[in-house]
Amino acid sequence: MNGFPCRAVLADIDGTLCLKGGQLGEQTKRALEFLHENGILLGLATGRAINRRVFTMRDFWGLSFQFDVMIGMNGGQLWTAEDPKVKNFHLLSEDTMREILRKMRPLDLNAMIYEDEHMVAMRRDIFQEESMKRNNTKVIFTNGEEERLCIRPNNNILFRYDPEREDEVLSFAKTLACDRYRAMRTAPGCVEFMDPHVDKGEGLRQYASASGIPISEIMAFGDNDNDAEMLGAAGLGVCLKNGSAYSKQLADVVTEYPCEEDGVGRYLYEHWLENT
Repeated sequence: MNGFPCRAVLADIDGTLCLKGGQLGEQTKRALEFLHENGILLGLATGRAINRRVFTMRDFWGLSFQFDVMIGMNGGQLWTAEDPKVKNFHLLSEDTMREILRKMRPLDLNAMIYEDEHMVAMRRDIFQEESMKRNNTKVIFTNGEEERLCIRPNNNILFRYDPEREDEVLSFAKTLACDRYRAMRTAPGCVEFMDPHVDKGEGLRQYASASGIPISEIMAFGDNDNDAEMLGAAGLGVCLKNGSAYSKQLADVVTEYPCEEDGVGRYLYEHWLENT
C-alpha cells in the first residue's frame, strides 16, 4: 500500500485496541478493515493464551476477517495462518513453578495459570470473579492446593491482587528474579512470572523469522510494561497516550489520544491513512 511504512501491524488488546473486555472504537475498526483490504497483515500480541477465546475476538468485535498472526502469553506463544499449530517457547518447568509459588506464599495472593481452554486458580475471589464475567472463561479452583498448578510445564504463573498493593507486590516479586524466571506487571493488580527470555519483543522476532518479513517492516501498538520490548523491537513502535512510562520510553511514537478515545484508529488515520 503506497505510503504505508509497514507490511504487518500487531497490537496488544487490553488498554491498546480496546478497554478490557470492550469493543473497538469506530476508527480503529475502520482502519483495521482498510489495512486488511489493502494487503497489510494484521495480528494480536497479548498476554492471554492463544485459545478459542482469542480466535473469537474478531467475531466479538464484528471484523470481517481473521487475524494473520497471534503472539500469546507475552511472547511465549506464536500462531500464524500459514502454520496454524501454536508454538510455545521457554516454558517454566514444574519444579520452577513450585519454587515460585513457595517464594510468593508470604504475600498470600491468588495464583493461577492458563491451561488449554480454561484457567486454574487457587481460590475464588472478587478479582477472579470479575475476570470470569468479563472473559467468559471457565476456571478450575484448587481450594488452595498449589500442586494442581504444577502438573506440567507452563508459560507463566499469574498472581492477582488489590491494585492498592501494587508497590508492595511488585517490589517483593522483583527481588525473586533469577536466571530461570522474572516477574512483570502486566496489568493493574496482576504480576506474572515467566522465563527471562520471554517478552513480546522476542515474540515479534520469532514472527519476523517465521514470516520472512523484516522486523523493520512491522508496526506494533501497545500500552503496558509487557508491551515495551515489542515497541522497542518493531520497525515502528507506537505507545498509546495512556501507556506506562516504560512503554513510552521504548516506543518511537506516543499517540495523541488514549485507548478510550480510539487512540489506535485516530493515530493511523491522522498520520498514515488520512489521504487514502
